[in-house]
Amino acid sequence: MNQFVERSALVLLLASAPAVTGCGDGELDLAPLARRAEDVRELSFKREVPVRTVTREEVDAQAEADAAAAAEEELAALAATYGRLGYFAADADLRGILGHANDLVGAWYSSENKAITLIGEVDDSVLIHEYVHGLQDQHFDLGALLGAAPTSDAMLALRAVAEGDAMLAEARFFQQEHNGGDLDDLDWAPTIGGLLEIERRILAESEVPVLFVQYPSFAYGFGFAYCAHNLTGASAEEPFPQEPFPFDWSREDALFSDRVPATTQQILTLDRHDPEVHVGLEEVPSGLADRLEPISADSLGEWLSYLLLYPLDGTPDLGDMRALAATWDGDRALFVRDRQTGATGAAWASAWDDAGAAAGVESALWALHGGKVIDEGEPRLGRAEDGELLWIERREERVVALKNIDEALLPALAEAAFPAGIKPMRLTVRTRPSLAAWLSRRPPGRP
Repeated sequence: MNQFVERSALVLLLASAPAVTGCGDGELDLAPLARRAEDVRELSFKREVPVRTVTREEVDAQAEADAAAAAEEELAALAATYGRLGYFAADADLRGILGHANDLVGAWYSSENKAITLIGEVDDSVLIHEYVHGLQDQHFDLGALLGAAPTSDAMLALRAVAEGDAMLAEARFFQQEHNGGDLDDLDWAPTIGGLLEIERRILAESEVPVLFVQYPSFAYGFGFAYCAHNLTGASAEEPFPQEPFPFDWSREDALFSDRVPATTQQILTLDRHDPEVHVGLEEVPSGLADRLEPISADSLGEWLSYLLLYPLDGTPDLGDMRALAATWDGDRALFVRDRQTGATGAAWASAWDDAGAAAGVESALWALHGGKVIDEGEPRLGRAEDGELLWIERREERVVALKNIDEALLPALAEAAFPAGIKPMRLTVRTRPSLAAWLSRRPPGRP
């Protein structure tokens, strides 16, 4: 692992003491580092970015206080929606999880207060990284971009661009300061490979459900690989620049303006993705609206679909969940509330490369929920391990999974979630309606 990757590991995993100097309020003249950030990112500050330093103890205390103050109904809503999809158990200690949500953070830039916060002493390259976030915000309005992201998938893709771009500038700074070169001299294969290995370890070593480490497990390594390829043409497979040096940083600017990636699959495939397939329900079908009230809708995308299936990775008869998730073509999650019972239900429709991949996802979803078929005459209807009704159906390359929906509504809701033109299986007759509860769509992310 090269020096840049080692230092990135320190930033991400806080594995040891910082390598260089601390930057307390007023203790150092930070103007030279701000100018170096302008140099390596090839943008200029429009205004000064304040920098403050806090201790790890202060950050931990604030995180615990914020978790303790979280409204019970918000935690219940999170469990009723994303928990019901299968990301974590219904009885998971969400306050405890959220109270440690900052454990992988060493510093951050806030697009709300336009300031950098450092946790204790940090290496100069960390401050360069955060200054680049300030440049991104001043030139491209990060807060507005993130606020306009229509889905969790789109937001995570944009965050990967922000982190990858900052890490690319940080790598350039490191090359210039320590190796006397520039990005054209970077050893790309071990750099990209080392960063992706760090993110793999974050998932493997996570003590909380992996949904809650979605940001550090994706945005840094994959974001760096994507931005490196965008700027230089280099990749892990072809670890040499394909673009002429000096590299044109307006290519990076475009990722925040007219070429903002829409999905995590774009990031993962370096833009070699298939067109996204429209699938699932945007809203409750009119015929079920007397029973079902929409709460929110979302798209998980390739990475969050992988994290959903991650606990099954390597399970006999199921295999490699990362390879399976890579066949993602589109998805839509709709969360609903039953107007009569107040119960929350989830409907997740997804499209995959082919029928074989969809069959793998179908099997994985039954296993994820510990589902058992109730009646051999109706193989789509079952009961999850937690006792809730489950409906999992595949038609060709499409899969629909419904959970905690009134049994009488399941066939009609599943039918509506499949696109017209796909031949339906036998449907039972609807005798009465049903469905779900409230949630604001807010999967956990980095602060």
